[in-house]
Amino acid sequence: MIRSLSALCLVVCLTSACSSEDPPDEGPDLLGDAGTADAGTTDGGLTADAGNPPADGGAGNADGGGVPEAACEPFGRFGPPGNTLTLPGPNATNGEMYIPNVQTRYPNVDWSTLDRLYIPAGNYTLINLGNLPQRPASRPLVITNKGGQVVIRPKAGSTQGYIWSMDGGSNWVLTGRYDPDSGTGHADFPGHRCGQYATSRNRYGILSDGIFLSDGHMGVGIGGAHSFELEYLEVTRSGFAGVRINRAASGGVAPPLNDIKLHDLYIHDTASEAIYFGSTQGAPTPLASNLKVYNNRLVRTGSETLQIQSLGDGAEVHHNVFAFGAIDWRAVFQQYQDNNSQATVRSGRIRFHHNVFVGGAGALLNFFAQPETGDGPLDVDFTDNYFADTLSLGIWFGGTVGTGSKFLWERNAFRGLEFGYQSVYPTSTDPGVVLSKANTVTSPITFKDNRWEGSRRLVSGLTGGTGTVGTVTATGNVNGAVPALTFVNTGLPAGTATRALEMWTDRAVRAPNSPEVTYATGALVMHDGQLYRARAQNTNKVPPQNAALWELLSPPADDLRTAPGTEWHTKGVGLLDVAP
Repeated sequence: MIRSLSALCLVVCLTSACSSEDPPDEGPDLLGDAGTADAGTTDGGLTADAGNPPADGGAGNADGGGVPEAACEPFGRFGPPGNTLTLPGPNATNGEMYIPNVQTRYPNVDWSTLDRLYIPAGNYTLINLGNLPQRPASRPLVITNKGGQVVIRPKAGSTQGYIWSMDGGSNWVLTGRYDPDSGTGHADFPGHRCGQYATSRNRYGILSDGIFLSDGHMGVGIGGAHSFELEYLEVTRSGFAGVRINRAASGGVAPPLNDIKLHDLYIHDTASEAIYFGSTQGAPTPLASNLKVYNNRLVRTGSETLQIQSLGDGAEVHHNVFAFGAIDWRAVFQQYQDNNSQATVRSGRIRFHHNVFVGGAGALLNFFAQPETGDGPLDVDFTDNYFADTLSLGIWFGGTVGTGSKFLWERNAFRGLEFGYQSVYPTSTDPGVVLSKANTVTSPITFKDNRWEGSRRLVSGLTGGTGTVGTVTATGNVNGAVPALTFVNTGLPAGTATRALEMWTDRAVRAPNSPEVTYATGALVMHDGQLYRARAQNTNKVPPQNAALWELLSPPADDLRTAPGTEWHTKGVGLLDVAP
């Protein structure tokens, strides 16, 4: 895993899908109106899935019933294919597909009318597919697997600069969806179709497995494109982010990242973020208008599960599960990279709703309002989201934004906010609030009908759930017990607390003097994408090399649908049986 900023800069410039000037986001100025945002909390023994079976047991769900039946989405989403092109399979010598200019490679293809671009089934060490065509929204180009599963997996010890690069074009769809009526995917690799989340691992039509290749590789890097769609893909063991999307500025102008859809993705067990979208560099940055992020499982990430920047009008993030973020917080590559998620907004109407944010070390959401020159006012809603189980704040609200913009937090729930961050950062102190904001945020903020439990205040200066302090107005918020949201089947041992699962490390390099980490009997860790449980207390014993000390468990099932029959399922929060 990358441990330095310079290392990441080197990595990003190795692939055309990333900008060489875009390092990880720097830590914010954490001095807000409620002290420092690096204070922390523990989940207090709360369970992410109290009713699930042990990892080596059978299926089940959190409320004690059977696995729910799920309707199957009908076939025919893209219509029958007409003109098609099948690309060559992996190179017989090196396993690569290297086509950085697909239109030049195939000059006789009518790229304005091609319906399907097929990638043959096989094991690829690298895919580079560039200069994709510009298409109208009424006739997108669908790119999919053919004849079985496409697996992108480098060889162990490879020194290649990237794994999978997609570049250029607009209105194309990359999908591993099984749909015989549309001529996409394959019957043996349906992913989570018909609610088969618990058996979807390694069963998507397109799988990117980065094997935690050193130097911070992305599972898939996409650059120079807009108005595209990703769906029914599995990405795992990325050396850095699972999916990386950006467009670099040129001549002081940043091209837009508009009209992009990211949905039905299963991204898990990455060294850093699951999705890293946009740029954290200074202005100008690409504006992400009409970005849609929904129905995704972003699970067990070294740093943030989701990191999206520069959201613009029409952006919407909904019905996602962002679970077990920042599990590498003791040894993460840089301080302040240990939140569950991070988002930056710039202008227009933007909505975050019905999402589940579970597990973090820093804030559950690191949130910034950062308009650039020429941007309009912001109108941002956070409604019906569930936030739980971190070692620090609920929300950090930073940036600089004033009159003309407004922010609404309505019907959200917060629990598991008990201080515990000091085990790695001993000088940190309890923030005493659910949301802490920077003094440079002076826009009207409304809190309405939210719930939170614990002794913290909702925001600094406000006692109880109703009142006004500065530009903050609160009405109908309730401090009291919040029921835990449970999943159908995480596959973790029954009773596992969210923060009990971490990424194995020999030393807590973020703590003073980088002390060795001692794991207690029963501790759960991820190592190389595998789940282990400590048979006995141990220090500096790598799990796969010490079977007497570490028990290898079955992989987590990750059926992270909200358990039926529960309050949260009734309210439509999280991943549901049928896509909204």
